[in-house]
Amino acid sequence: MQRHRLNKSNKQRSATLLVIALIAICIILAVRPVVHGRTPALLGPTKQKATLLARPGDSQLARERAMQLGLVPTGKFPISKDDLVSAMPSDQTHLPVVKGSRSWRKGIRTVIATNSQPTAAIQAEAAQNNETWVYYPDDVPARSFYKGDSRAALAPFLAHKELGDTYKWMLYGDDDTQFFLDGALRLAKDFDPDLPWFITDNVWWSTGEHTPHSWRHHPHPDAPRCIPCHYDDSSFVASAKATIPSYKAIKGCPCTPELLCAHNNHSLHMSEDWFNKYCDMPRLPHHMYSMHGGAGALMSIGLMRKVGWDVAEPCVLKSFSTGGDTFLQICLWEAGHAITSPGAGFYDWQMRSFDAGSEDRMGLVDFIMRAIEGTCHDRGLCNVKLQHLVTIHVRSSAFGSKSDAGMFMKALAVQYDVWAENFYQRMISEYERQQEDAALTDEERQARQQKADDDQAAMWESIGSCYGHAEEQVVSMELDRREKEALEAEARLQSIGAIGR
Repeated sequence: MQRHRLNKSNKQRSATLLVIALIAICIILAVRPVVHGRTPALLGPTKQKATLLARPGDSQLARERAMQLGLVPTGKFPISKDDLVSAMPSDQTHLPVVKGSRSWRKGIRTVIATNSQPTAAIQAEAAQNNETWVYYPDDVPARSFYKGDSRAALAPFLAHKELGDTYKWMLYGDDDTQFFLDGALRLAKDFDPDLPWFITDNVWWSTGEHTPHSWRHHPHPDAPRCIPCHYDDSSFVASAKATIPSYKAIKGCPCTPELLCAHNNHSLHMSEDWFNKYCDMPRLPHHMYSMHGGAGALMSIGLMRKVGWDVAEPCVLKSFSTGGDTFLQICLWEAGHAITSPGAGFYDWQMRSFDAGSEDRMGLVDFIMRAIEGTCHDRGLCNVKLQHLVTIHVRSSAFGSKSDAGMFMKALAVQYDVWAENFYQRMISEYERQQEDAALTDEERQARQQKADDDQAAMWESIGSCYGHAEEQVVSMELDRREKEALEAEARLQSIGAIGR
């Protein structure tokens, strides 16, 4: 009986899939003339451009073209991919993850701090991918949860030792932190790289009080941080929607511990002040305050000049806490530097830039696909969110193997590039359409619009006709199937002598 039910279910599913396939074929045949340029009004421009990724780098070419046309703001401090470098901690077991990260790095200079001396084979492969592998030992004994935490905290300083003063911004995170270069470039263009910036909006925070708002988690909307001086938040301040976080924004150029302590304006959810009278960084066991290493951060060349290796290493090696991200935060705080939130995500929680979905890998995959398809509830909002996105924490420990995590990073990088190319290409196509419209006479513009309307009406008529025919075909097939099943059932009963008893 169970097998019969499964067979029946499979047949019903097959019939449903057949309906979908036939309808899809109808739509493809009907829409094909539109896609090939015969219905310009439906997709926007008269001359349609290819919007699928032809080769790696097309999204960057599309972005550069949009910038040349003045469609993408260059910002007060223009920046390109060549101004970015990357720093990450790793170890030998995470080699597949590091290889997977090459898909998003796209050849930017990268320093990888590992717990073993790199072999000649690794060094040769690294050279082909613009990587430098450096050795830094595990902690013995450990002073935190993981023995590689000192290496994690020191990775950006090891990178600066290798690269010198040859970049503007360092992308810092774990080896399973996936950056999106378009988002990083968009964010950094308004920050002076010569100032000491440490930028992230994904922060661990707790006050030690036992309430939902104070319990340790990340990202925490009430975590103490500044917003940049150049960010115009006047509309948010005047709006009743500005309820996250529950305290007034502190503007810093850049942010310092002294600035945060001077305000010490604890949120409405807490009874304690953020900081003690000595302006110490909040620490366990009563407090928790740190960037989240998996979400990553942007570190300016100005910050790296201020905090050298001779300052960073002794500080890290004397620290005891939960992890490498906290080690780093302690030492930056002691050196006089605090966290700056990009701005938009401070007021609108949906516009966070660093691991906005909080390790929601598959949610991001679905979100990007909906943005590409145009099936988000608000296409414009989808694109705005993705423009703000700088990182996602892939969290390689959640995969069956590190190789699986590396392959996921490759797939996500390609998917994001398809969205980015599509986004910029639509922008360029709309610009070109407007330029063409400006050159047309009123009569030519009306004639073109009429043809577009006629073609679109013909397309929907064709889809409707094809759909009706497909439905008739499926109904006929279903009746034939039922008749065949009835004959087979009768034959089975006759074979066991059941008929006539």
